[in-house]
Amino acid sequence: MSTFEQNKKEKSILDCFTYDLKSFFYDNYEEIASEETPATVMIVYQKELPWSELEIFNAVQFRIFFDKENLTGSNPINVKFISTEKIGTDKELQSIVDKVISIYGADDYRKGTWDSEDEKTFASEHYRRVWTIEQGESFISIEYNTTDGITLNILFFNNMLKEANEQIKIQK
Repeated sequence: MSTFEQNKKEKSILDCFTYDLKSFFYDNYEEIASEETPATVMIVYQKELPWSELEIFNAVQFRIFFDKENLTGSNPINVKFISTEKIGTDKELQSIVDKVISIYGADDYRKGTWDSEDEKTFASEHYRRVWTIEQGESFISIEYNTTDGITLNILFFNNMLKEANEQIKIQK
C-alpha cells in the first residue's frame, strides 16, 4: 500500500460514496412506500443513482420516521443502498464487508475478515453483519438474501451527520 493510499483512508462509511447523501432531496426521487402506526408514520423514498456505488448499488432509499407525538424533534432517517439490476456475488459482498471492516474493525460479534464461515452463510442466502457506531448512535448492516440481493443499511443516518456537523434538509 502506498503512502498516498494510507493518507486516503476513509473515516466513516459516508466517505465511501461518491454520491452526496445530503443532496438526496434536491433532485428526482419518488415515494415508494409508507406505513402508519398509532405512534409513527414511515415513508420510504427512492432514487436511482447516476452511477454505481461500491460497484454494485445503483439506487438508494431513505426511510424517514415521523413521531406523531413529537413533531418538532429530529426524525430518524435510515439509508439503504440497493441494486435494482442484480442480486450480487460473494466477491462483491466480500468487497463491501472488507471496506466496512477497514473503517470500523470487527463487527458486533467480534468477527473480522471474510472467511469460510462467511462463504457458508452467503451460500445459505441469509447473510447479515452489523456494526454499532459511536456507542449506538448509528448502525451499519450488510445483508444478502435472494429476494433483495446485497444491501447496505445505515441506521440513524441523521446521527452520523450530527457527528460530522452536517445536516440534511427534507423538502416536500
